[in-house]
Amino acid sequence: MIRVTAVNEANAEVVWRAHDLMSDEQGLRTTTADIEIVGGDQSLTLLGRVRTEVLYELADQLARKAAGGWSVENRLIDDAQLAMRISNKVGADPRTANADLRVDVFLGVVRLIGAVQDRQQREAALELAASVPGVARVEDHTAMAR
Repeated sequence: MIRVTAVNEANAEVVWRAHDLMSDEQGLRTTTADIEIVGGDQSLTLLGRVRTEVLYELADQLARKAAGGWSVENRLIDDAQLAMRISNKVGADPRTANADLRVDVFLGVVRLIGAVQDRQQREAALELAASVPGVARVEDHTAMAR
């Protein structure tokens, strides 16, 4: 989904050009992205989430193409990078390093899947995942290891 906000007479042409360019790309207009294009004073800001780094780069390129000489600030969050940051944080913490966990992220919603040793390890993993900037919500799909 692609939304537009803060449109005025001075920026409408550029904002809607960015919207149209992104809407022409299937990966950006479907459920793999949730993008808000914010028009400013000779600037565009991209907010929201995309599934992959490829979509992050594509949105950035299209916004810059539409903006011409205007500034573009890309604040999109890439799910793949977010999953990597969470995995690194959980793997580096001594409380959770030996947990058998997989991290799935879909537009900022994190699912921790796998086995934990005990309730304390589960709570630590959930806490660590939730503390990473960009996480909207954490879902617990863990079970106690046997």
